[in-house]
Amino acid sequence: MADAHDIQSWLNGDKLRSRKIREQYPLIGLIVALLFLYILTGYQAGKQQHRLTDTKKEMLDAKFRYMTISAQLTNTTRQSQIIQALRENGSTLQENTKPPTKILNYYE
Repeated sequence: MADAHDIQSWLNGDKLRSRKIREQYPLIGLIVALLFLYILTGYQAGKQQHRLTDTKKEMLDAKFRYMTISAQLTNTTRQSQIIQALRENGSTLQENTKPPTKILNYYE
């Protein structure tokens, strides 16, 4: 078991002022600095991971909004929907039932 005098020397700081420990101050400082950098890097990585997750959610929301708007646009630009909208608005326009014909220019 540790001597009471040995524990007392650690608690009152006598051991920290000894020559052997003072020689290790640069190493202790380096270890503390590396530990600080390790914690900081872990924090930054977690923060970046959260931003990436949020960005993925925003992208997914934008994709679904695009798909919804695209489906609505496809539906509203169908010929049958346009004819129905014209009829509802009281337009006298009628659907062309003749197929389109190609006009050729013989003088070129």
